[in-house]
Amino acid sequence: MSAENPEDSRDKTIEPEKPPEVATDMELALFLAGHIDNPCEVQASENKRENIRDFYLGEARAALPKMTSEDARAILEAKIRKYEK
Repeated sequence: MSAENPEDSRDKTIEPEKPPEVATDMELALFLAGHIDNPCEVQASENKRENIRDFYLGEARAALPKMTSEDARAILEAKIRKYEK
């Protein structure tokens, strides 16, 4: 942090939280389900905020083919169906 201007070192972008790299299928499914249900919001413009649910839905779709736990797959498939546009 700069002593002259403390705002210089602040990150100006907001990155979505990435899923854990090492997790069981169920841990990953619950992580993604929580973020799908309660997504973060970003400031899209001066008067508009948008949530990033679509990012987490994409992560869930990408994770499904790799999952071997039927219960974990069922959780994500249900979340995807609930929020599909």
